[in-house]
Amino acid sequence: MHKPFSWRTLSTARTLFIMIFMAGIGLTVSVVALLYLSLHLISAKTNEIDEQRSALSVQGAVQTSINRMWGLVTDNAVWDDAVAQVYRPTLDTGWLFSAWGAGYKINNLYDGTFVLDENFHPLWGAFRSQPVAQPDVRFLGAGFQALLTQHRNALRDDKQIFAGITRTEAGIAIVGIGLIRPMSGRLQVNDATRRYLVITRHLNSEILRDLGNTFQINNLSWRNQRPDASSIALTSAAGETLGWLDWTPRQPGMQAAEAASDDITRIVALAAALIVLFITLSSVGLYKLARGEKLARELAMTDWLSHLPNRRALLERLEAVSESGSPEITCVVFIDLDGFKDVNDIYGHNVGDKLIVSIGSALRNLVPEGGMLARLGGDEFALTLGGEHAGEQAASFASAVLEYLNQPLRVGERTIHISASIGIAACSLVECNSSELFRRADIAMYHSKVTGKGRITHYDAELNNAREHQLNIENDIRDGLLRNEFDVWYQPIVDARTLATVGVEALVRWPRRPAGPLPPDQFIGIAETSGLIYALGQFVLRRACQDLLSLSDLKLSVNISPAQFRDPEFENKVAGVITGSGFPAHRLQLEVTETYVLENPDRARAAIVNLKGLGTAVALDDFGTGYSSIGYLRRFNFDTIKIDKSLAGLIDTDEQAAALVGGTIRIASALGMAVTAEGIENEKQMKLLRLAGCDQLQGYWFSEPMPIEDLRSLRQQHG
Repeated sequence: MHKPFSWRTLSTARTLFIMIFMAGIGLTVSVVALLYLSLHLISAKTNEIDEQRSALSVQGAVQTSINRMWGLVTDNAVWDDAVAQVYRPTLDTGWLFSAWGAGYKINNLYDGTFVLDENFHPLWGAFRSQPVAQPDVRFLGAGFQALLTQHRNALRDDKQIFAGITRTEAGIAIVGIGLIRPMSGRLQVNDATRRYLVITRHLNSEILRDLGNTFQINNLSWRNQRPDASSIALTSAAGETLGWLDWTPRQPGMQAAEAASDDITRIVALAAALIVLFITLSSVGLYKLARGEKLARELAMTDWLSHLPNRRALLERLEAVSESGSPEITCVVFIDLDGFKDVNDIYGHNVGDKLIVSIGSALRNLVPEGGMLARLGGDEFALTLGGEHAGEQAASFASAVLEYLNQPLRVGERTIHISASIGIAACSLVECNSSELFRRADIAMYHSKVTGKGRITHYDAELNNAREHQLNIENDIRDGLLRNEFDVWYQPIVDARTLATVGVEALVRWPRRPAGPLPPDQFIGIAETSGLIYALGQFVLRRACQDLLSLSDLKLSVNISPAQFRDPEFENKVAGVITGSGFPAHRLQLEVTETYVLENPDRARAAIVNLKGLGTAVALDDFGTGYSSIGYLRRFNFDTIKIDKSLAGLIDTDEQAAALVGGTIRIASALGMAVTAEGIENEKQMKLLRLAGCDQLQGYWFSEPMPIEDLRSLRQQHG
């Protein structure tokens, strides 16, 4: 009979094999080290030559930026319309802002524009689309003043443009100045009056990245202190050193070494083959045993999809630290992907699996030394690490994860946007066990998810109370739906021309909660994160259709949460409510926020097409709080735009807000869309929005939200 196989036998076999293998590795390393030492000398010299070439490229990039500014000032200063406007006795600041001040938001070619008089004193200025007033040009720095000193006469009497580098009050900038003059002929000004255009563009990481891409310079960046001898000093027009430009060397020597490594590889391969033959002949049996142990352990401790360690491996690591009695701090970083369910629902599980593999590979590269990253299952990952600096390393890793996920991810031909909610917990495993540490990290992660997602939360004792409160509200919502504690209230929407009520917006209320009424902003978010928003949203839609059925002259607007809109069956559920209640589809308008439309454009477009196919209208809610692109307005073909109260409510106090509202209305009119303004609180706002051309108005100036009984009574009183 065979003796039972023991793990001790396997461990001994593995030890003997490792001893033989390491002897062979030592011989191989000696040969490889000798060969690669010569390659290192060649590589170092090649890198030195490339650093000199890179320095010349950086200098060329700086000069190119100055030349671009020269061209930009030329395009804007040599302009007949500008001459007609700026040489008037009184400047038209509206024209100036439209022509130059708003350009920062439109094309981002510059961030500051200023008009100077013949004495080079500021007459008007705008910085990052905001008007500024300065008594003199000192705010543009010594570099700009040096340009004026050197070229004052040429600027006054010639047609030259001058550009250079300066340090303004806002940072390092490329600045240009030129006389505002007609495109042809002489400037028709008989006296000494002159108007000069100054344009600035401050250096930032995006500009440096574009320059680096253009001139093939890796990681071009700005430093206040000189990081190394190869950096290039950035000098202003006044001759002052403003800082240093730094970049990552390309290391062509390494590439050359790799190109020359084929022959070396053959030599190494021959030596290795002899060593492997020796190892194979002497220890094939031991090798099989050791390899079997390794494979068995890897299979038991590895996630099959991402090939990361799994939950068991992570817990085993924590248990080992706990059993060692080490007092060092151990951190757990808990990561939960936001929106991963949508990826599976919209694109299928195959795409979801590929996304997990891609994210797992990227996160692996971010793991601090000594840390272990594991996939816990589904869309959850966790990192554990210990040591004196574990807290700092954990926070740095979490920030790097968020930064990576803020970029769009490519999966095949698809571009996917996804974020993460992250929780961090730390303690000594002498004070709390591994299960408690995981629980704390999970609580912190959940707090990140319910407070906005895409963020990091560090565990503290107060989060326990917050989590308990969250669970209590979830249970109350679930029970409240069963006990009919919720109501739907209605806020009138009036016709801007006649001020007659033409529709209402349905708003959920919770008046019969046993613990007391709760405002919507304190339970809607919890309903969304817990998945209860599906049932709550269906209740609001169904109740509103039933309440408004008899008020045949009123249209009904119902807000749809992003969670509802992500539901692949949402359109069918709306159709079921319309059919079941008998509510005419043409009287129903569903409102969706632009944030979700931008995050999930493919799903949003399909849902809007399907809803319109039912006969309902679709409105873009909270317009003005997000991206507000004309392009996506045309793409999604909304029926109505609802201007958010944060913009419409400023029309009587903020000229810029009034201009934006007017522009929005003109755009919507051109696209065939109606405009509703929300949040109207006084008569002046109402009158201004009517004059601006709004189709419908809504706000407390007309009426607060009210129960259906009050709405019916109000309509009876007014006939």
